[in-house]
Amino acid sequence: MAVACVVLFHLERHALPGGYLGVDMFFVLSGYLITAIIHREAQGEGFSLRRFYERRIRRILPALLLLLAIATGAACLLLLPADLVGYARSLLATLVFGANFYFWRDTDYFSPAAEQKPLLHIWSLGIEEQFYILFPLLLVLLARLLPRALFAAVVGLALLSLAVNILAQRIGATLPAFFLLPARAWELGAGCALALAPASAAPRGTVALLLAYAGLALVIFGMGWPPEHSVNVPPALPVVAGTLLLLLAGDTTQTLPTRLLRLGPVVFLGLISYSLYLWHWPIIVFGQYFLVRPFTAAEAVLAAALMLAAAALSWRFIERPFRSRRLPIRRICQVLGVAMLGLAAAGVAVLRAHGLPGRFSPQASALNEAVGTNYRCGISDYLAFGASRGCVLNLPSRRAADAEVVLLGNSHAQMYAPVWRALLQERGLQGLLVPVNGCLPSVTVNISSDCARTARANLEAVLALPRARTVILAMNWSHAALVDPAGRPLDNRDNQALLAGLDALIGVLRAAGRRVILIGPIDEPGWDVPSTLAREQAFGWPESHPTSQARAQFDARFAGAIAHFAQRSDVYLLRPDLVQCPDSRCYYVMGGRSLFADSNHLAEAELPRFREAFASALPARGS
Repeated sequence: MAVACVVLFHLERHALPGGYLGVDMFFVLSGYLITAIIHREAQGEGFSLRRFYERRIRRILPALLLLLAIATGAACLLLLPADLVGYARSLLATLVFGANFYFWRDTDYFSPAAEQKPLLHIWSLGIEEQFYILFPLLLVLLARLLPRALFAAVVGLALLSLAVNILAQRIGATLPAFFLLPARAWELGAGCALALAPASAAPRGTVALLLAYAGLALVIFGMGWPPEHSVNVPPALPVVAGTLLLLLAGDTTQTLPTRLLRLGPVVFLGLISYSLYLWHWPIIVFGQYFLVRPFTAAEAVLAAALMLAAAALSWRFIERPFRSRRLPIRRICQVLGVAMLGLAAAGVAVLRAHGLPGRFSPQASALNEAVGTNYRCGISDYLAFGASRGCVLNLPSRRAADAEVVLLGNSHAQMYAPVWRALLQERGLQGLLVPVNGCLPSVTVNISSDCARTARANLEAVLALPRARTVILAMNWSHAALVDPAGRPLDNRDNQALLAGLDALIGVLRAAGRRVILIGPIDEPGWDVPSTLAREQAFGWPESHPTSQARAQFDARFAGAIAHFAQRSDVYLLRPDLVQCPDSRCYYVMGGRSLFADSNHLAEAELPRFREAFASALPARGS
């Protein structure tokens, strides 16, 4: 059921909005089953790490490597150079059981760009693999050191992981909270703890019946109506709790959930579930990548049939034979080792060839170069700051207190960081970037009440910096819905709420003696410019979107906001729109290259176009 929910979500998100939480459900099941197996063996013939790892190798690697081999061939045929380079990197990360680490740094699971990454779904397998490697060792260690407190220790570790997850989201680290094991281990740990719970705790009769139905209701609710993102409650919590209740109720009670799970088609779906999970996402990605659009209903049905067929064949001819004891593990390891080396060599060859650009026209390749290239702060440049994180711009000491210029905002502030870093170096100034992705820097108006709280804490931290005399504000300007700090909706027609929020923020900064630079709006296309145009050219499809827009349309949306700040003498307004819209049109493509990295962020390679416009706003130290 868990895999079926994920597949349905990926085929049609609106059909099951929380279907992606099927992965969380699987984590609980996995933790429960693995711990139950280890615990049972330890009480019987004795637990063997060698035997455990052998079973995991037989179970995971053969089907995975087959999928990787076929997906790599398809990628070399279909993916444009920049996308193929990304695929090769994800392939190498997968081969060393680190796919989740790669995708943590590469993309947001829910972004449009994620829909063009054939191995994205392997992130969850990366967590599983890391769990399989580490948990048996941890369990053996805990059993020796704390034999009487084993259950309590596992519960404690699960709660610690849950706290890490919540803390990571509170400081704006939503991607590591999603992709990394320390913030996900609470789901696996919940299943582990249940498997270790005393047998006497198992419910019976009516209690078991009620738990089963309550668990089913929680799972249905969590996947059908997933809770909105909150830094206090992980969205997976209802599904995890529901799965635990279903497991706790057991299969001895003849309830609707247990009867459904025993139906023939459901049993068969469970048998092929691993292969189905492996195959479903690449089939969707490659199909929609070539079509340059989502599937129609008929195409989705065809894709589902292809997934089921591929999964059934993989289960019958790969999974079953390799799991059979008739095939010696030494021979299996030899075959798998050769396959992994071959795939690694293919990945390295693609990287050295820069994505094989000769397969497509120079025009398509030039457009494709911009895909996903908006600037992101490197891990080594992050430092703790306020309620989230700061990022070093030109700060040799790596001390936030030494910052003289602060770039404050969200991902639309972050995308300008390379320009500001270069200017700071020229002017001999030290700078700090404070980006809270998905939020605004304003305190009285924001995307959510959580964002407002984070913005307030960050503003207080900025005001506490002893040397920061200049604050640069940057954000996206297009917002359909904004709220006050209590979460009450605000009227943002004609950008009224946004302007009020920026006015209040600027007022606080000016009262504290800070010089304020405000980066004005740009004309965001709202569609993935480099990827869409490059694929349409490469595959011979007609262009589906205009590559520019009349300047008058931009002015109709933002001329009032620009005039509002342009007439103020206490704010230095920067106008990137004058670079993007040099005449009667605003351009998304300039000189045959995409100005954008996706649907709304500027490509890093195109930022020098804005350098001259920004340079006048930043005087040298002492000026």
